[in-house]
Amino acid sequence: MFTEINKFFISNIAPTHTVFHCGNKQISFGEFSHDVAHMANVFSQINFNTVILFIPDNIYLFYTYFMALMQAGKDVVLPAMLTEKSIDTLYDTTNVIVTNQKVKFKNFNIVDTTKNFGDDWNFCDMDARKLYFFTSGSTGTPKKICKTFHNLAAEVAQHNKMQSVNFDLNPVMVASIAPYHMYGLLWRFLIPLAGGVAIDTDMIFTPEELQNAQQKYNKIMFATTPSFLDSITKYQNQYKFQDNCIGIFSSGSLLETQTSKAALENFGVSPFEIFGSTETGGVAWRQQKNGAEWTVFDGVNTSLDENRCIIADSEFCCIRPYIMSDVVEMQNDRQFLLKGRADRIVKIAEERISLPEYEDKLNSHKFVERSYVSTVTQNNRVVIGCVLTLNDMGKKFIISNGRHAFVQDIKNWLADFFPNIALPRKIRIVNIIPMNTQGKILKSEIIEILRSGVAEPIAQNLIKTDKVLSADLVFLGDSAYFKGHFDGYPILPGVIQLHFVMKFIRLFFNTTPESYDILKLKFSSLILPDTPVHFELNKLSDNEFTFNYENGDIKYSAGKIVIKE
Repeated sequence: MFTEINKFFISNIAPTHTVFHCGNKQISFGEFSHDVAHMANVFSQINFNTVILFIPDNIYLFYTYFMALMQAGKDVVLPAMLTEKSIDTLYDTTNVIVTNQKVKFKNFNIVDTTKNFGDDWNFCDMDARKLYFFTSGSTGTPKKICKTFHNLAAEVAQHNKMQSVNFDLNPVMVASIAPYHMYGLLWRFLIPLAGGVAIDTDMIFTPEELQNAQQKYNKIMFATTPSFLDSITKYQNQYKFQDNCIGIFSSGSLLETQTSKAALENFGVSPFEIFGSTETGGVAWRQQKNGAEWTVFDGVNTSLDENRCIIADSEFCCIRPYIMSDVVEMQNDRQFLLKGRADRIVKIAEERISLPEYEDKLNSHKFVERSYVSTVTQNNRVVIGCVLTLNDMGKKFIISNGRHAFVQDIKNWLADFFPNIALPRKIRIVNIIPMNTQGKILKSEIIEILRSGVAEPIAQNLIKTDKVLSADLVFLGDSAYFKGHFDGYPILPGVIQLHFVMKFIRLFFNTTPESYDILKLKFSSLILPDTPVHFELNKLSDNEFTFNYENGDIKYSAGKIVIKE
């Protein structure tokens, strides 16, 4: 099938060679070729050159339809979601949708994929075909980016050359990333397919599922994100992984040093990190066991502009050359250190403040596990706001001494490095810094946290599995929700208890309920300020959870959440 398409697919894959593992079913290269040919005939009947492809729940079907659309000469739009709110942004590109979802949108045509126009197809070159990706939308406004299939093909060839030794060991590629963004399309589809590596189509959502994949296959390679690796690090004492993972690949954001180190300890391999963007493709790589420096990929040329931002030029780029927003410090012609993004240099009054440097100082504080710093408007002026996660020492300090003493300690620390005008006006303590599935900080949620007055409880002894979340919580007495409820005898409002149930479902189980019912709700005892409370959240199914707040024999509240479709 692919021997006539693009040079990187010339691998003479035997028709009987297994290319996909779909649950307990194996799909051969010959079967995949047949399915692509069948659907290419169907899609060749479409009268429009550009088509939206949205298959969110069947990855093999996504791969088949994607290749068939390319073969049928169609340019493909790959949105991360398809909703009444998002669909209008696609109308200026096309109004034709290929999907397996039962959806209807005004002014959009859904392609009937059930028709049969034959199974014979002369496979052709796809280099000129266009793909429309969307950035992760961390600011809330995804950006549409057009690339050619040739851009991806060139990058696949580069990665396959680097990974050929691993590919020769006959691993199976497993992944916690979706294929609708460029990193996912490359690493969980095109790169392994071109390298003759079998692909597991199941999405890895939890460490338990990764353990199951390791038990299922002799050797695996794992395409993932910093946020997933962070979750393994955070709960690493709960999991033991086999030593059959021969490669871990990460992109989307920088991997913390401690996370990279923990991955090396857990799996025996240092994650292969890829630095780049949708516009540039891969620019450089590193494995932190060798140091913090990034090495430029072969075939990529780099230079610096007047602001020391990197300029990348390669066949991977959709715009040549492309000026990135990342400030670097060159170590030699092919290696550099990242110094942060140029758009994260801000002015507070007349002072220029580097937010990455601000985070570095915060992260070196004895109480801080991780931080993210942003500007926020307060009383018509721009101020610094910090969102922090705490280590065990920090949690014990704030519980024993209160929020005011903690905030003052943080400000005293920062005063040694920054002028008074740049000290933070807002400091928020959270249990998880919000990130999307690609591991990128959700800046819009950061701003929401900084503007919110609903302080998260301090969580200790947190244990998370694929079915259960448990933690010992302390709702600090100086939290705003205790004020006025009631005067002289503050108690934790029931609505706040339910608020954090829903928040923990979203944070720890990647579920964002828009509509739900609360059943069997019972409030039995009052939760007072600074009282230790054990919290447990149980996932019964994808749309059913039970929760309870208790302390030994004391039952505070319990209930069941049923999420509506």
